[in-house]
Amino acid sequence: MKKTLSSILTAAALCLTAAGGTVALTTTVAHAQAKPLDAPRSSGVVGERYDGYAVVRDSSAPAEIRKLVEGTNAERRKVYTEQATAKGAPAEEVGKVYAGQIMSAAPAGWWFQGADGTWVQKK
Repeated sequence: MKKTLSSILTAAALCLTAAGGTVALTTTVAHAQAKPLDAPRSSGVVGERYDGYAVVRDSSAPAEIRKLVEGTNAERRKVYTEQATAKGAPAEEVGKVYAGQIMSAAPAGWWFQGADGTWVQKK
């Protein structure tokens, strides 16, 4: 059975909740998902992964976009680690929950990468 990105993220959220943790999208993560990435995400140069991190999709992307993605991911990693510590859950699972929230809030046209490496454009 082929799983959709949405079903995979939902399963991750349920696992984290079952483990006793809950995660809400905070102002920090809203900032970490970052307005500066909106244009590169809308153009498809940058996408979002199943684990809550941004990724450069276009190998010809300029260095400033790559640095922006690296900085955003560093912020996210810090938030995921803090939330994981507070909730007693693995940081990887926290990232997956946030990925679902990022996907839900994203406009049509943004790209999302599943755990199997396939890309899906939000409709």
